[in-house]
Amino acid sequence: MNILPIADSTPPSPTASLSSSRQHRFSRSNMNRNSAFSSIRLPLVLRRLLKPPTLDFETAVWEICYMFIAPKKVYRQIYYHVSETKNSWARDDPSFVLLLSGFLMLSAIAWGVAYSPGFLPILRLMFNIVLIDFLLVGSIVATAGWFLAGRFLKHRSTRGVMSMSQQDTNLEWAYCFDVHCNAFLIIWLCLYVLQFVMLPIIVKDNWFCMLLGNLLYLGAFSYYTVITYLGYSALPFLERTEMILFPILLFVLLFLASLFGYNIASHVVKLYFGPYGS
Repeated sequence: MNILPIADSTPPSPTASLSSSRQHRFSRSNMNRNSAFSSIRLPLVLRRLLKPPTLDFETAVWEICYMFIAPKKVYRQIYYHVSETKNSWARDDPSFVLLLSGFLMLSAIAWGVAYSPGFLPILRLMFNIVLIDFLLVGSIVATAGWFLAGRFLKHRSTRGVMSMSQQDTNLEWAYCFDVHCNAFLIIWLCLYVLQFVMLPIIVKDNWFCMLLGNLLYLGAFSYYTVITYLGYSALPFLERTEMILFPILLFVLLFLASLFGYNIASHVVKLYFGPYGS
């Protein structure tokens, strides 16, 4: 009796070898497809938008509050975040944009109920305020800022405070849009909230009322420019960012010219509501 295992000396069949080769090629193609899919997957900010539990509304509320009282602190927080992650200057969480869009929608409903009642007019107003005023115009402003700052304001050398890599010195379009969102908060407060409350006064045919309304627009757009300046000046690889403040001079000149009889609030409300602005 032979108690030792007898080795199978039968050579492998050609079909088994062929099957193994096919299986290897199939697994390798699957790996390639998975790798290609992972390389084109959605950015983190969009993936978090599709997963509501991952949204950080608490931080977004903190940023909104400090944008009014201490905007520099918000940009310092962004700098600390980059220092830890070395990934991106832009937000990876859309909570701020969602909250601001919600504020704008509520404002549109209030304006619509007061000056253009009806479901369709209110829906049209929400579309104009959120998608056109905020997102479309904001995208245009962000694109202009991204191009001009990247072309004229970047350091000519790569030296920086933290010896940053080339990836860290790239000006992201998403960050420029974040700066617009931060600055648009004051537009929302002045022109969609305060103007709504003050409208019965500032549209009167009275020079003092016209002065009050035009000052509201001057303050809103000037502060928008200041917040934009703070956003770009927070990036250590940009220089001469004070050039961003130049539009304030233009706003002041337009304001002085408007005092000769152009009521900005009255014309803007008529543009949105027609006879309701009268």
